[in-house]
Amino acid sequence: MDEQELEIIDKARDILGEFCHNFAFCFVTEEGELFYDFRDRFVGKALFAAAIEEMESGCGGDDWLDWPDDDDDDGWDMVEA
Repeated sequence: MDEQELEIIDKARDILGEFCHNFAFCFVTEEGELFYDFRDRFVGKALFAAAIEEMESGCGGDDWLDWPDDDDDDGWDMVEA
């Protein structure tokens, strides 16, 4: 990772730490590198395990998303192959 990416990670860590006692986050860089961080190792592992369990169960987590009901109106028809 370059210096700019590391600065952004530090800023994200500082913001999360200011408002959340327990947090974990992860992302993949444009080069395909996996990066993750957490405040506390035990809590971080528990948060990631809970997130994976919820994603695999197929319920919850994305209730806040307002997905369109009509697939024909998704704008993909404007994309040329």
